[in-house]
Amino acid sequence: MYLRVNEQRYSMSLNDDSIIVSSYVCLFDDEYKIVNEVFAYLQSRLLVKRLAFNTVASKGHDLKIYYDFLKQYKLEYSVVAYKQINDFIAWLMLPESNTDMMQLNTTSKRSAKTVNRIVSTIKDFYKFHEAMYNIDNPFKYASQTIKRPTHKNKSFYEHTQNGLIQKSSFKIKEFDKGIRVLSKEQIETVLEATTLRRDRLLFELLLFTGIRIGEALSLEIDAIGVVKVTSEVQELKMTSNEDDYREGSSRRQQKTGIRDLFIPSQLMQKLNDYYEDTWLPIYEKKEMTHNYLFISEFHRTLGEPLSYQAVWERCRKIGKKTGIYFSPHDFRHTFATTLARNKIGIERLRKLLGHSHISSTDIYIQIANKEDIVKELIPFYQTYGVDF
Repeated sequence: MYLRVNEQRYSMSLNDDSIIVSSYVCLFDDEYKIVNEVFAYLQSRLLVKRLAFNTVASKGHDLKIYYDFLKQYKLEYSVVAYKQINDFIAWLMLPESNTDMMQLNTTSKRSAKTVNRIVSTIKDFYKFHEAMYNIDNPFKYASQTIKRPTHKNKSFYEHTQNGLIQKSSFKIKEFDKGIRVLSKEQIETVLEATTLRRDRLLFELLLFTGIRIGEALSLEIDAIGVVKVTSEVQELKMTSNEDDYREGSSRRQQKTGIRDLFIPSQLMQKLNDYYEDTWLPIYEKKEMTHNYLFISEFHRTLGEPLSYQAVWERCRKIGKKTGIYFSPHDFRHTFATTLARNKIGIERLRKLLGHSHISSTDIYIQIANKEDIVKELIPFYQTYGVDF
């Protein structure tokens, strides 16, 4: 199986007319034929559900894994039953070195969270085909109706009916590792090890604005404003091409819409310098048809918009070099947690992060509050003889 991902829209000439070909995620079989049922599902999520392109690409990778399983056990997707889904989950949990049988004292090649995400994609895939093509859905009887656990505060459950909930038979218990916050020393080490100017600018932008990686990759050159020498901090204007949204494009969509961002003027100057020294020469050489700020600087893909996968690969290489393994999103966590430690109001923090719901922001406030409690407890422990 072979997955092809094309994030950029491009023009194609047809009988002297130019047409626009939309972004797509496509799975091919071993004979390089399109797997039609997968293509139909992914395009519906891309163009109808209007999911972000990276989300659809991730679903495409999940389905490739599923079709590798179907191929190995000579199964057709349209006749898969409950038992085969259960076998698929067991197959996902097999160790890397063993694809035929489970051995003792071996570690799964995938985390429970990853397995649950893959299974969720497969479940949505069958839900789509059940509705559209009346395919038997192996997940149809995969949920159990159970009673909620008793709780002394019964009013908390008054909005539910009969205290019943649906529990998936396929969901694996996940162990939350929590939010990763980088220390000042770790950030300095990572930035020092980041040799490519573009990557260092990207990491600094993620750290100092709390912007999501998808939002950073969506920034166009119009966002780079004139540096205000009299101001230490200024606004970074996020842009949005409304025509792309109306035409169904999913390129680097903003997750929660346009919002105000603030950036150190010193970093704004660095972005201006990058635009003049690197971006413009590549633009003149490649005649690029887009205005994305962060672009590939490698010969084979020179001038193409920087991809999310490329950023992850840079993070992996720097992590291997420094021993500090991190993701682009860790900079956002660090930004939010540091502001929470500095007692910023939760509503202001919500707006800076672009959260739709304040419950998403509250986790950073909780982290800061727990740290404060620990600081207050230490003197008490020391009073009664505890030596730290």
